[in-house]
Amino acid sequence: MNRYDDLVTTLNLFAAPAATEPLAFGEAMDKLDHQAYTFTATLAVLPFLQPIPLGFFALIGSAAFIALGLQLYKGEQALVLPPKIRAVTLSLRMRQGLVKTCLSIIGFCRRFTKPRLSFLVEGKLGQQLGGFIFMAVGVLVAIPLGGIVPFKNLFPSLAVLFYCTGDIEHDGLMAIFALLCLLLTVVFYSLLIYVVWKFGAAALSHFFWT
Repeated sequence: MNRYDDLVTTLNLFAAPAATEPLAFGEAMDKLDHQAYTFTATLAVLPFLQPIPLGFFALIGSAAFIALGLQLYKGEQALVLPPKIRAVTLSLRMRQGLVKTCLSIIGFCRRFTKPRLSFLVEGKLGQQLGGFIFMAVGVLVAIPLGGIVPFKNLFPSLAVLFYCTGDIEHDGLMAIFALLCLLLTVVFYSLLIYVVWKFGAAALSHFFWT
């Protein structure tokens, strides 16, 4: 069984009914092997694939990605998550819907992947690049945008899934796509903040100074 099959099996287990519902994130993590970084990042990004802003949960997800990224960047083998992150729970219905979406995206990406530029996802460089991507995603998803922007975290989510797919398939080009998603996130957030500031300032000027 290859790593992709392992990931599919892990995701399906995550989506299956658990003895205790809702399932705690830490319990799911305990079932992973020593190659937990890719699988954990894939599971952690699932809630960010839906359009509804996550509010306080985004901060928890942010802490998870920063913790993942920092440990991966340092090359640590043992993955450790904070207790508050391990205690986060997801209902069976939500897990099933998110896993289905995740498998669809990864399955689509695999149509175009093949071993190339493998140095970007292997060895020390691959670990550091992956760690940087995870930490950058952690910072970006924590940026508050008023809680009203649907699919606010779409590009950061794709960055994680692209890197994870590239890691599984030894395809460094997917890591480049992940970096492009981070760049698109920065551009999108910047434009959004500019538009809010521009029209907000105009509205204040109209109502209070005219």
